[in-house]
Amino acid sequence: MSAPDRGAASLPNNINRSRVRFRAGRAADRLITYGLYALLSLIVLLPLAWVLLGSFKNPSEIFAYPTSFWPREFTWTNYGDVIRRTALPTYLFNTFIVTGFTLVLSLGFATVAAYGFSRWDFRFKDTILVLLLVLQLIPSTVNIVPYCMMMNWLHLLNTHAALIIIYTASHIPFAIWIMKGFFDTLPRSLDEAAVIDGCSMFRVFWSIILPLSLPGLSAAGFLIFLAAWGEFLIPLVLANSREVAVMSVGLFSFFGTDTTQYHYAFAASVMSTAPVIIAYLAQEYLVSGLASGAEK
Repeated sequence: MSAPDRGAASLPNNINRSRVRFRAGRAADRLITYGLYALLSLIVLLPLAWVLLGSFKNPSEIFAYPTSFWPREFTWTNYGDVIRRTALPTYLFNTFIVTGFTLVLSLGFATVAAYGFSRWDFRFKDTILVLLLVLQLIPSTVNIVPYCMMMNWLHLLNTHAALIIIYTASHIPFAIWIMKGFFDTLPRSLDEAAVIDGCSMFRVFWSIILPLSLPGLSAAGFLIFLAAWGEFLIPLVLANSREVAVMSVGLFSFFGTDTTQYHYAFAASVMSTAPVIIAYLAQEYLVSGLASGAEK
């Protein structure tokens, strides 16, 4: 066989070897990627599993040595005791009140403002949007002292209203950006057709644009709910009395300087996390249902 014939015959073998090496490299990359995912998942889920399983342990078992990850005997006593013997129901009620009003007010103001930013052009529009975005970069710790002075001047310290006002003002800029992005995806021909049919601008917004933006409302609402539910520093400073304290401050009260009620803290932590998980599942169900309806 001549030299060119041998080169042509070896070409398929080289291609096959290259394919094998390429597939082996991709398999190694996938193995490393999935390994990192598994490691990160373990780092995140292990503390959550420890809290969840710890809520079913007796106090003596929590401090037993050697400690056990899995409870030797499951008990629901911690949940009943933390509801009856502590102020947990009050903390949950206060959190629902503050979070609910914050969610409604933030979405109400933000959607109207976002619709205006999306549909009309006016002077300093881009500047205002950038300023709203810059406001989100300011950490809440910087505003603690001004918040405290303002609420003291308004005689709103240790009230639900103080938290609702601050949370609403803090979340409106973020919600405006989210809702404006969703409104921008809707063609303006919808507004024009509705106006030609005799609809007012409010009717166009309420009956046409807003129902089509339910996925955006769901996403913005969940993020606002998550931020308001888990806020700790502001309510710790402005509303730390037992009558108006929210769940994050209530959980902090279980950890004392001398003793810590870990069995109560574990059970209360699980009960505090449950509404967030339910809200996430509801938001995912709503978005998936709207997406499937849109495809049909």
